[in-house]
Amino acid sequence: MVSGSHTRIIRALLIVCLLLTFASPLRSKKVSAQSAALVLISQETSTRAIAFDSATRQHEPFATSAPVKFGSDDQTRVMLFAMNLNLQPGDSVADVNVAAEDAAHNSYLLPVEFIGSVPDQPWATSIVVRLSDALKDVGDVLIGINYRGVTSNRVRLAIGHIGGGPPDDVGAQPTPGSASPRPLPAPNATAGNLGSSEVQTIISQAVSAALALNRNVTIAVTDREGNVLGVFVMTGAPATTTIRSVGLAGGGLESTVVPATIAAISKAGTGSLFSTSGNAFTTRTAGFIIQEHFPPGIDFRSGGPLYGVQFSSLPCSDIKKPALPLGLSGDPGGLPIYRDGMAVGGVGIEGDGVYTVDRDPSDFDQPFEELIAASAVRGFEPPVLIRADNILVDGIRLPYTNVINPLAPATLAFGSLPGVVPAAFPIRGAQVSAFVPAVVGGISGEVDTRFFPFVSGLVPVAGLTASDVQTVIEHAAQQANITRAAIRQPLGSNARVTIAVVDASGNLLGVFRQQDAPVFGFDVAVQKARTAAFYSSANAGTLLRSAGFGSYVDRALADGLKLDGSVAFTDRAAGFLHRPFFPDGINNTAAGPFSTSIGEWSPFNDGLQLDLIKTNLLAAIGGAAVPCTTISNLPNGIQIFPGSVPLYKNGVLVGAIGISGDGVDQDDLISAGGGNGYAPPVAIRSDQIFVRGVRLPFLKFPRSPNL
Repeated sequence: MVSGSHTRIIRALLIVCLLLTFASPLRSKKVSAQSAALVLISQETSTRAIAFDSATRQHEPFATSAPVKFGSDDQTRVMLFAMNLNLQPGDSVADVNVAAEDAAHNSYLLPVEFIGSVPDQPWATSIVVRLSDALKDVGDVLIGINYRGVTSNRVRLAIGHIGGGPPDDVGAQPTPGSASPRPLPAPNATAGNLGSSEVQTIISQAVSAALALNRNVTIAVTDREGNVLGVFVMTGAPATTTIRSVGLAGGGLESTVVPATIAAISKAGTGSLFSTSGNAFTTRTAGFIIQEHFPPGIDFRSGGPLYGVQFSSLPCSDIKKPALPLGLSGDPGGLPIYRDGMAVGGVGIEGDGVYTVDRDPSDFDQPFEELIAASAVRGFEPPVLIRADNILVDGIRLPYTNVINPLAPATLAFGSLPGVVPAAFPIRGAQVSAFVPAVVGGISGEVDTRFFPFVSGLVPVAGLTASDVQTVIEHAAQQANITRAAIRQPLGSNARVTIAVVDASGNLLGVFRQQDAPVFGFDVAVQKARTAAFYSSANAGTLLRSAGFGSYVDRALADGLKLDGSVAFTDRAAGFLHRPFFPDGINNTAAGPFSTSIGEWSPFNDGLQLDLIKTNLLAAIGGAAVPCTTISNLPNGIQIFPGSVPLYKNGVLVGAIGISGDGVDQDDLISAGGGNGYAPPVAIRSDQIFVRGVRLPFLKFPRSPNL
């Protein structure tokens, strides 16, 4: 029997997770068991089963014994969902076989106790099976059904704990409500679907709004991955802009003068790289989450959750191509571009002569650059639900834009706009994507063929093998696929992240993006992995001294930190030491050993992170082909917000995993999931160390993280 409450949960589960992905013929046509393949339904982006405890409605992992005895025994019953399973006259549940296989390739027959159509969804069948006591705590199993000689695909189910288990069957794909899995992006697909005519329309709308405001600006448009699709410089627009926020004039990048075109490109690219089908972020959003307090201006609050992300996707990076000339921008005036609910690009406006961040979000100012950007994306807006101002982080609503009613003047024809298209940035459509589809650990995603297939570490002794890298990335991807997202709508979505693994010297061994993970995480995940490996290495202090950064080593030594491999650092720990207040967020305290003091601090002068890259970044902006730092372990710089774990084998550092894309606590959790089995010895973890009487952090997990 299926109770009324079960009926409601089945309806809700299937309608929310599956209904929109079914083709209409499948909703109306009833098929016999022999006329079509049996299909066990998995999650949309993985081969993990859509399943729940039929009595308690709990999701996996499932215990073999139920905590409450609902019948004559206490064995757990699990409900699965299938397509094309229709019992023929005279047949019963006894004619359907369900079997599970564990990592040791043991097979378990699971008795079938109920088969029936899902209410109001005749194309779907629910199957209730009783778990075998012999399964115990085996982790992932592959489970499949057989009826009258027809065998289904096999899906993953977690018994006792999530992870491990046998590899997916060859050719296994997610089956979101269709006998044919939803196709992945085709190889050589473009990065979004903006055409040159749409680029011209967006620029024309921007220029028309600028003229209405009597402002002359530079406009840039990028595609989904940051490729520049066009720049337009209005007649009379300032040719340069000055980096300036709150720091000491001349400190770090403060007071640096740069071309206005590259500022506009970085703004546009930020809207592109930050936004997905589940969240739409702007440069105003970015500026809100990178300052010394979160929210900005509120004392005794920790630093922004993405503190330091501005120094990623840099032109000196060996990972993100194309890059953003100034990295990610926090200067209002950059918005994402959407078509049909999908993120396809970004627009950036520069014209006030200052490249900055909003230090006082409470005043709700409306700079003309943001007004023009909002007018530019008319007709290309994101769905309201996924805008940043509908996303909360630690109970704090993120900003999207301060523009409520964009200007809507008559749009001038592109050919009559006052200004020029620089020869270096002609108008064009979306470029070929840097990513191709791939499935890792049953999870759908994308890879860059420069870093795929995964490879072994370059350390010959006790290093990571290609098999190790595969295991780490698979486990991280599987954890991400069941982790509740922090910055995606609708609520209850799973995290979408980029996963990177490096060896102990920072060499990239593999990187994998889940489908629709934000592109900014591609560079950041590698930065995080390299940072954890570097700080945990035996020669970190020596390398810093050799590169001219001995003052930071001395400051760390004064706090009892030798940077000699005696401590296993995560990014959460390294970042905690890289804040202008120590402990993080506690006003009127001295800076951490890797940060500038608060009197000199700014988002453009944050300490070691910026000092490592400053010289080469400025050279790269000028066109030089140089790595971001002179330290070979850190060719794209370091990152200083959470989401990494150093990896060890037999107590020896062999590399690190970095995660980026969907909430820093989620990134920590997924890092730990990937690094399970490669964790550092407990005695050397950073949370065993005290600095100035304060225990350093190691990892922090979100409450009730799994879906």
